[in-house]
This record gives sequence, C-alpha cells and structure tokens, in this order.
Amino acid sequence: MPLPAATISENLALIRAAIIERAVRAGRAADAVTLVAVSKGHGADAIRAAWEAGQRDFGESYVQEWQRKAQALADLNGLRWHFVGHLQRNKVKVVVGRVALLHSADTMAGIDAMIREAWASKSQQDVLLQVNLADEQSKRGCTERDAELFAQVLLRAPGLRLRGLMVLPPAEGDPERVRPWFRRLRVLRDEIVDGLGELHPTLAEEFDTLSMGMSDDWPIAVDEGATHVRVGTAIFGPRG
Repeated sequence: MPLPAATISENLALIRAAIIERAVRAGRAADAVTLVAVSKGHGADAIRAAWEAGQRDFGESYVQEWQRKAQALADLNGLRWHFVGHLQRNKVKVVVGRVALLHSADTMAGIDAMIREAWASKSQQDVLLQVNLADEQSKRGCTERDAELFAQVLLRAPGLRLRGLMVLPPAEGDPERVRPWFRRLRVLRDEIVDGLGELHPTLAEEFDTLSMGMSDDWPIAVDEGATHVRVGTAIFGPRG
C-alpha cells in the first residue's frame, strides 16, 4: 500500500538531516552528498509527494516505467532523473541525453551504443562507470582491473562526460561489512585520477562522483566518500 504524502515528507526530512549529520561527522561539507530517491516500483503520486517535500533527484531502473512517470510528471520544475539500472543497448536512444546522470555504464558494447546515440542526437550525457569490485557473476559492471581502460574509453567518447564511479557491493547482513568495498571504490577513483590525470588535466575536478550506498548502508558510504546515495525503501516504503 502506498505511503501517505505526509509520511514520505517525514521520511525525507529524517534522511536528509541524518545525511548532513553523518557527512559533518566524517569531516565533510554539509552539502557534500546528493540524495537520489530511488522511485522504481512506486507511482507518480509518490514522486510528486517527494517533490513537494523538496526532493529533486529521483532514480529509476526500467526504461518504460521511467518514460511513463516522466510524462506524468513533466510539469514538475527542477526534477532531475537518474537512471540507476542496467541500460539495454536497444533502449539507449530513449535515455541518453534525457537524464541528469546515467549511473550504469557497464559494458564496452553498451558504452559504444551510448557514444553513437550521443553523437547522433548531439547530446551531452553525464555518466558513471559501474565497477563490479567483487567480481560477482550476478552483477554487472567492469572489473576493477579493467576500470582504467573503461575510463580511458569514456574520457575520449564524444557526447559522454565521465563523472565518476558506481558500485553495488555484495549483500551483507551487517552494513559494516560493506565498508571495505566503499573504501575501495574511493581509492580506485583516486588511482584513475593519478593514472590518467596527465592526459586529462581537468580530470581531478570533473571525476568527482561516487554513487554508492542504499537504504541499509548509506551511512557507511557517506563515511567513505559517497557523493550520491541511492535510497528508496527508507523514503517510499517497500515496493508493491
């Protein structure tokens, strides 16, 4: 059953305050972390309630579901869509150039399709490279050892702007057990900047995004440098 608008507003206020507190405790700026409200599986009314409560960044994982919501909510000024799921090659043309941030550039074939669509549509699309740090067969993303190669391709890609990295760590019962994965992603970001910075002088400034942490483990992600946390259930309740 969908949560009432008042409950969504209360949940957002609590999470925003907690994110600020956690960031400051970690020695970071109060505005260092962007909350992406993952709205997949929830209706347009829930997104509208969150927008009315001041939320502007929303994450979707399925193209057709996102399209329906984007059409229904076209009147909401300042709403920023994030695509956080795997983007199939045959759906690339629907998404590239139409979302604020694409979190899941995860294969060379997919990146090639994004490049061709960005070129054809004269779009400029911000993207994150998804890294499968644990080499889990059930998850997508490049391996850690290939991350710099993928970054090189994206940095040379017309129409795409590489902004950082994204990770889905292994599921663990204790959120503390995912801390090493978040820390490793931050270190990998720094290693890529060190390795490619001479060829791309603005890389240190532009390659600044770490999308990591969800409803159960976002506080640990903030400790370890997350700039974007993807929170759904804690805002909207369980998906129907």
